[in-house]
Amino acid sequence: MTYNVHSGVGTDKKQDYQRIGRFLASSGADIVLLQEMDTRSPLRSVQQDVSDVTYHGEFTLVPSPTITTDHGWYGNAILTKLSVSSFETIEISQEGREPRNAQVVTLRHNDKYITVINAHLGLKKWERRAQISRIQVYLANKLSAMSVPVILAGDFNEWQFFSGAFKKINTLLTKVSTGRTFPSTFSFFSLDRVWVSKNLQIKQVIKHKSKPISLMSDHLPIQVTIDVKQK
Repeated sequence: MTYNVHSGVGTDKKQDYQRIGRFLASSGADIVLLQEMDTRSPLRSVQQDVSDVTYHGEFTLVPSPTITTDHGWYGNAILTKLSVSSFETIEISQEGREPRNAQVVTLRHNDKYITVINAHLGLKKWERRAQISRIQVYLANKLSAMSVPVILAGDFNEWQFFSGAFKKINTLLTKVSTGRTFPSTFSFFSLDRVWVSKNLQIKQVIKHKSKPISLMSDHLPIQVTIDVKQK
């Protein structure tokens, strides 16, 4: 699943990681890619925010901050029920713009591995082009070096309906049709996207759009069920 949680603040103006964590735990997802995870509020503790969004330990949280303060951090995070094998960060920040990164986590389930890349791109067109280029180079090297399945997902902030920004990524990975996800109460833009490597099979795609879920953030969550293709 990929989900921009908007600092836990919903369209009803309520900040509530508990309801997000409750939904994630009930969704059946094993891996959740979060963008705009924010633990900086002096009114709450980092530990409480993490406990709430992981539904009291239902998931392991792997943070990937882009901003850190005395009170906490802001950025990407991956929640998982699988074992974490390794993690790293692709630095994609552009000069003069908000700090950004693409979070890379390799997970293990029994004797199988999968690499997940969680991205949150910038608001300017030129900024996104540079960020996509860095991710594309990383992907090309990763896919040529090993056959571990790869998922790329997140909030790509691409507003244009007929954008050619992802042409190179589309040659490396299979694009998943996710539909429009923003704004959550009347979705018009396909900002949240998912790609999978050729050795993964897409079984099901769910855009969670019930009224209670649409109130939890300004984005809708996308859940994809996948399977490893048989050789």
